Amino acid sequence: MVRARNVNRASKGPKIVDWEQEEFDSRTQIKLAAQAVTDLGEQLTQLPPAIFKQMNLPPELRDAIEILQKIPNGPALRRQRAFIGKLLRQNEPLIIEIKEKLAEIEFKHKQQNAHFHKLEIWRDRLISEGDSALVELIERFPDADRQQLRQWIRNAQKELEEQKPPKASREMFKYLRGLAW
Repeated sequence: MVRARNVNRASKGPKIVDWEQEEFDSRTQIKLAAQAVTDLGEQLTQLPPAIFKQMNLPPELRDAIEILQKIPNGPALRRQRAFIGKLLRQNEPLIIEIKEKLAEIEFKHKQQNAHFHKLEIWRDRLISEGDSALVELIERFPDADRQQLRQWIRNAQKELEEQKPPKASREMFKYLRGLAW
């Protein structure tokens, strides 16, 4: 029986080190770290405009990123990415600041997703369990409109039975989102 060479071999690849560290062990590590910084610049181009303006980037880097966003496919795109990477590597404290802000944005995004997931669970519980879940919700939020919630629960249950679009459950989700969690 012939056994394939690559069976049970995992390709882990080299560890990508941070550009901000003092020493590198090899030229490969230098190149990988430089590529990681260039990829960081690429992440900046994909931020929404409102968040991009809050980043407090130097004017030269901001202009280079705006130019990159306007360039269609081609060799100029690769050169502009490399130029952004070069600008970032020249200013190492800026790299740290950008990483921190991107991590903060990611954390806020995960928090928001977790909050919406929690609201979806409550909405689904209200629809499936009915009054028992509603009583628990009212205990948590005494100012919630019990009558309106009951109406949405009945309508959502009816829409589920008749396989209609979930209009009432959407309205209930909007209302739950408005409650102070």
